[in-house]
Amino acid sequence: MFLAETAAKAAEQFQLFGMTNRFWIIILVLVLFLTAILTSSYNEDKTKGL
Repeated sequence: MFLAETAAKAAEQFQLFGMTNRFWIIILVLVLFLTAILTSSYNEDKTKGL
C-alpha cells in the first residue's frame, strides 16, 4: 500500500514543461479529435447512399 501511495504522490507532482497532467490529457484528446476530423475527408466514402 505504501508503494501505491508513493506512486500516486509522484504522479501528482509530475509536471512536463511546467504544465499539469490534466492539461496534457486535454491537449492529447484535442489533437486526436482534430486528427480524426482532418483525416476523415482524405478517404471519402465511395457509396451512393441508401
